[in-house]
Amino acid sequence: MKKRWITVFCAILLAMLVVAAADTPVSAKAGAWDKGKKEVQTKGAFTYYIHPSKNGKEAWVYKIKIKGKKNKSLSIPKTIRGKKVTRLGCPDRGKGDDNEAYTTLFGTYIEPWHNWDGSGAKTASAALKTIRIPDSVKVIDRAAFSGLNSVTTIKLPKKIKKIDIYTFYGCDKLKTIVLPEQMDSFQNSSLWGCPSLKEIRLSKKNKTFESTGNALIRKKNKALLFAATGGKAYTIPDGVKKVTSYSFSGAVSPVVYIPDSVAEIEGKAFNLFSIRENSKIKDVVVSEQNPAFARDGQCIYRRADKSLAVAIPDEKGDLQVSGQVEKLTGDISLVNCDTFSEKNLGKVVYPSSLKHVVVPGLTIINADNVYFTGSVPPEVADPDNAEDGVLPVYCHIHVPAAYEDAYKAWYQKYEPYSNVDGWHTYNPETGI
Repeated sequence: MKKRWITVFCAILLAMLVVAAADTPVSAKAGAWDKGKKEVQTKGAFTYYIHPSKNGKEAWVYKIKIKGKKNKSLSIPKTIRGKKVTRLGCPDRGKGDDNEAYTTLFGTYIEPWHNWDGSGAKTASAALKTIRIPDSVKVIDRAAFSGLNSVTTIKLPKKIKKIDIYTFYGCDKLKTIVLPEQMDSFQNSSLWGCPSLKEIRLSKKNKTFESTGNALIRKKNKALLFAATGGKAYTIPDGVKKVTSYSFSGAVSPVVYIPDSVAEIEGKAFNLFSIRENSKIKDVVVSEQNPAFARDGQCIYRRADKSLAVAIPDEKGDLQVSGQVEKLTGDISLVNCDTFSEKNLGKVVYPSSLKHVVVPGLTIINADNVYFTGSVPPEVADPDNAEDGVLPVYCHIHVPAAYEDAYKAWYQKYEPYSNVDGWHTYNPETGI
């Protein structure tokens, strides 16, 4: 009797494994695609190029060609050449996270680091206003829908688990995105360059994320990943503990308010994207009751170590770093400026209270004129990790006349004089 039950149990277990294997999509298995084989099918104005799965049951759409430039609606079919469509995106470029360029589903390419989202190519895909993605799709590759600057709403199939980098980068008219119910991975660069985004929808059944106050928040650590601010003043939802890098990369809000609950702000949290500051955000305000951060003048600093968190230059492009700031690290955000595509700040003044710098703290804020006011140059940590220099270069350096030798020795240690446009001394008593 005992042996019979063991046999029955094993049979049931085997049947469950067979069913589980049958339910597992081919697209999720390594090496399941026949990339050497390409098939084509045309439906109306749209031609679909696919890689079939090795078992011949699924289709990976790697390119869509559009005939004419007036097609406003695209409904991707559930099956192509008798195969279920389970994957979308181009596999040919962008295998690494730091590649120079990526190819979209429509054959255009993007270069995020050069502010190129593909929309300027004026391809037929630029006219698309609506895109319908079948529920059969389980994978969307990076940059797939980048540069579609007429699309206003995107609804993603609920079984997609990962939103990859640059997926909707440059969709500048996108207003609403409906995220997948089963999503467990989200890259906030997927929504870079979406200034019109006002609404993020997500099922309450999602176990990893939640959507509150038009913000995407990771449930586990209450981290804000992306804020859909629209063009109005925006308040970070109460309860958020961490603001992650680039979570305001699509923000065009004039003011952002930080509540008491926020205890951590990552570097570039309020930037447009990695190499560009946010000129649309004019001000960032922190609650006076916030125990982790405080505002003084043009700066928000961390109370614990007096390090600079957010710098807010004035309309003339000048920044007076607060005398409360004692430390600069790489965790700095700049707002009310765009020193990448326009010009450097006019002037930045570092206080005598500045004692410590962790590379790249002094090279994040680019200005034509840099003033140091302390009697001793700040100590520099991690100079060997510098990619673009340790100290400010290609600008005019101003130091107190009485301490010129100390600063020159400091510069000789870390930067050649040839990289400084001008060396100036001044009398601190007469002002800067």
